[in-house]
Amino acid sequence: MKKAIINASFGCSIKESREKYIETIENKVKDKYKDVDCFRVFTSEMIRRKIKREENIEIDNMKTCLSKLKRGGYTHISILATHIIPGSEYEKILHAVEEYKNDFAEIKVSRTFLNETMGEREVDVIKSYIKIDLESDEAVVLVGHGTDHEADKYYKEFEGLLREVLNNSYMISIEGNLVLDDVIKELKEKKFRKIYLYPFLVVAGDHAMNDIASDDDDSIKSYLKKNGFEVEAFITGLGSNERAIELFVDRIR
Repeated sequence: MKKAIINASFGCSIKESREKYIETIENKVKDKYKDVDCFRVFTSEMIRRKIKREENIEIDNMKTCLSKLKRGGYTHISILATHIIPGSEYEKILHAVEEYKNDFAEIKVSRTFLNETMGEREVDVIKSYIKIDLESDEAVVLVGHGTDHEADKYYKEFEGLLREVLNNSYMISIEGNLVLDDVIKELKEKKFRKIYLYPFLVVAGDHAMNDIASDDDDSIKSYLKKNGFEVEAFITGLGSNERAIELFVDRIR
């Protein structure tokens, strides 16, 4: 029996962010499973090409990694997927696994942060990630990436779970169905004064730094300010949150 763990993430082209939000999870896996060989996969082809072009570093996608493990004689593969939802990037993992499943004695894939089985533990992670001691005129807005994939529904479903313990919490997305203007309308109706703005992302990369928390005119922070809210924006990601890291690593079991 020859075991391997693949740490699969969307990826990030910013070196410092990779170290802070992706390698934290990878290193925790290595610490916990010292007798198992660990490998890195980025599912985003755009990110992989950019890293190759700018840093001359080759990072595997799922198929190239599984091909290497097959040639290396590995028999039992565990894949830790650190994606937020089971969308198109997660499906790349599943498609590769389907293609290579007969080449290994066992190959398993962890579930994403959100899916149909999400519940109390995921809520507890987010409670440890955001400010929860809010005044009556304060609210938290979490910004997910969003997608046109059907898995986008899990953002809204998770908002419902989170509101059971933190009523002044809202979810929006950059590219999905949860539109900022709709949330702003409700924030105004409820007369909120201050917004705590957080990326609902594993990595604080380009989206967090520019689309969400920058001072650019078209950022979410700036747009909220233009609508009269005081905004405190955080450039952070779940990959630096200990509770989130523990949740991901535990799923390897």
